[in-house]
Amino acid sequence: MKFTKLILRNVFRNKLRAFLTALLIATIFFFVATLLSILYAFEHFSDSGKGYNRLAVQSAISLATPLPYSHEPKLRQIPGIIDVCKLQWIGGIYKDPKNFFANFAVDHDHMETVFEDYKVDPQQMADFKNDRQGALIGDDLPKRFGWKIGDRITLKGPLFGYDPQITIRGIYHHPVNKSALYYHMDYHQQMIGNRGWAGTYWLNVKDPAQMASISQQIDAMFKNSEFPTETFTEKEFQKNFVSMMGNIQLMFTSICICAIFMVVLLAAITMSMTARERVTEIAVLKAIGFQRGLVMRLMLTEFVVLTFFGGAVGAFGAKMLFSAVDLAQATQGFLTNFTVPTSTIVICLAMSAGIGLISGGIPAFRATGMSVVNGLRRVV
Repeated sequence: MKFTKLILRNVFRNKLRAFLTALLIATIFFFVATLLSILYAFEHFSDSGKGYNRLAVQSAISLATPLPYSHEPKLRQIPGIIDVCKLQWIGGIYKDPKNFFANFAVDHDHMETVFEDYKVDPQQMADFKNDRQGALIGDDLPKRFGWKIGDRITLKGPLFGYDPQITIRGIYHHPVNKSALYYHMDYHQQMIGNRGWAGTYWLNVKDPAQMASISQQIDAMFKNSEFPTETFTEKEFQKNFVSMMGNIQLMFTSICICAIFMVVLLAAITMSMTARERVTEIAVLKAIGFQRGLVMRLMLTEFVVLTFFGGAVGAFGAKMLFSAVDLAQATQGFLTNFTVPTSTIVICLAMSAGIGLISGGIPAFRATGMSVVNGLRRVV
């Protein structure tokens, strides 16, 4: 602690250089923290709900291939399954493509028992069930579009050849999925001619410990049928859905690695300049009794303070910004309640400190290794 004043004076001895270096490091770590937080959000998307007891059954061919209604009674016969709910992705658009949000046709009679973590006022749920063209919406959609209960809206439905005309009957509350819309599967079937197909079946399992065995049983049941299935836990299903957009994890990780490499190069250049400028000063310190190890530790501490400061500004800046700005609207509901988690901040701070050690190690070693005589003779 007795060298704190010396360290801080040396860190900011060239104020412009220190400011620009810290600013660039902060900018890069702002984007690193953002990318890591997006990965964290995708990874933990289903952990915030009660989906630990839900299974999703889809076609083994692809998610876009529907399954027949005849699968439902067979699924209900499997021991350990409490209820089954049909779900169909609609892909409807409200007025303009930029107003996209997730919308589904759902088996309204079984939604409450399968999707238990979707909280709806009992009267609103009753109104939804009693209206063939009724709809439930997440609590973010009224903020986004100014909707209220009783409003009648029309979606443009390019996938199924009709435009759903629905009335908002209730608003659901969910910790993660806040911007989706659900309307009656019966209405959907009526509009497409009662074809008797559903995109996925969602199952409420009594004992989560049996989910693996039930999944295997379901897939074995339909393995040799005309419509084979593939069964996932809700978390696995969400991961597969996200993977349809490409290997986001690989892409974001690659960007982060490139960004960190850039920071290392930047810091190494800056610290090499600083070390060269201080050769004579280091020789004077050694001449008056400072050991080489102590001088090297002081220099490394200075470098780490600078990079750590930049990393902290970037990481905490990202947290403050995303705490104040709602990304759900900007990302059309994909990043609801987005924030920078504490674990990401810790990672960024650790990396910034490590960058100071790595990029400053060689310049500090070379500068402190010079003899006192050569150091005093050298003019920078």
